[in-house]
Amino acid sequence: MNRSSNNSVVLVFLILGNLNGITQNPDIMLDKNAESWSVAELRYYPSKKIRFGIEQQLRFNENVSAFDRTFTELNGRYSFWNNYNFGLTYRYMFLNDNSGQIQGIENHYRWDYYLSHEFKLNRLRIENRIKYQNRKEIRDKSISCICETRNYWRLKSGIDYKIKNWKYDPYFSAEIFLPTNKREKQLNNRYRLAIGTNVKVAKKQKIRVKYLFEREIKSWNPEANSIFQIKYMYSIKKKKKKKKE
Repeated sequence: MNRSSNNSVVLVFLILGNLNGITQNPDIMLDKNAESWSVAELRYYPSKKIRFGIEQQLRFNENVSAFDRTFTELNGRYSFWNNYNFGLTYRYMFLNDNSGQIQGIENHYRWDYYLSHEFKLNRLRIENRIKYQNRKEIRDKSISCICETRNYWRLKSGIDYKIKNWKYDPYFSAEIFLPTNKREKQLNNRYRLAIGTNVKVAKKQKIRVKYLFEREIKSWNPEANSIFQIKYMYSIKKKKKKKKE
């Protein structure tokens, strides 16, 4: 195992160790909620190192009883030296604001960039990622107000395990969200745990089923969300040109 692989393993255990201490505090009252995320994504691979994608997502919250948001996402990823990846993402969102005096559908956009590294160890695949994201509300220029802005650093570690003669290989990830803008006082550090699997339904198609648990990191009444996600993916790879004999 090389030096970068050793660093990746250390990062995984640091994140899991910190989350273990957080989740074992019995003196915290949780504000519980359940959500559903339905996703469809088309991926195109013009080469082994480059990937483009377009994704549509629909979410419900308040125990899956109310529309939360829908968005279209454009993304790209470039793989380079020693299994490192660099990615960019842009989202345009329609978000349902159903609290406060002024309610209705709001327009937001979000962009992010990330750097990730992955390696394999026998049947185990580990990926670590650091991401910066910025989300902002889009309002009419005639409205004199400060638009909502949410900025985060996100640290994530994920593990896949290939089981011999088994189609439903398990996946687990742990992620920490760290807000950076001090003006948005309601933003708190939070973490997200996920477990799931991918089901291959055809040569170019697969379905990802995932359960996520997300919780704010604060001393009293933190939000805690149980999230059920199903994602359909269709992949297209550029055909190699046949060499003329």
